[in-house]
Amino acid sequence: MQSDGLSRQSEASLAASVEVPAAAAQALSQGARFSVAAIEASAQGAAVTVSAVAAGTSIVIALSAQQAARLGLKVGQAVVVTAVAAGWLISTAAGEALCFVPNQSARALLHSERIDT
Repeated sequence: MQSDGLSRQSEASLAASVEVPAAAAQALSQGARFSVAAIEASAQGAAVTVSAVAAGTSIVIALSAQQAARLGLKVGQAVVVTAVAAGWLISTAAGEALCFVPNQSARALLHSERIDT
């Protein structure tokens, strides 16, 4: 009998990672201006905090060390938020994508499942 404990943990992790951006959805939909507020390195990569000071909200984006180095992000750098049908794409001014924030309808389509090989 296979345990579904890992599956439930994965679902909880996905739900948490989806709900955090949902708190910033209003600022995203209102066209708030975002910029890089902080960059913290860790063993897993880099945590980039993107903030909209006027809206009083921020989003933490986890990047690999390689991606963070390639993007050359700096504190204070402006980021571009582009509205798309399924949510918002957050990218650098040069057009390099940082992350995708799904809207309510797209979150319903998200699914995470571990596939054993």
